[in-house]
Amino acid sequence: MDDTHDVVVCVCMAVTEAQLLEAVARGFHDLPALREATGANTGCGDCAEDIEELVEFAGEGIGG
Repeated sequence: MDDTHDVVVCVCMAVTEAQLLEAVARGFHDLPALREATGANTGCGDCAEDIEELVEFAGEGIGG
């Protein structure tokens, strides 16, 4: 089993990298949209930079 994307990005809300990448694939391409779609970054806020980097990285694969 490949658990590469099982890394928890948002500890407060237990949102994984895989969940965030899935949301990006569904069209949620910025932090506010990902907050709404996944609940990530709605606790302490410390994960904002990590989420933005993940979106930037994922964006390279979606034509960004």
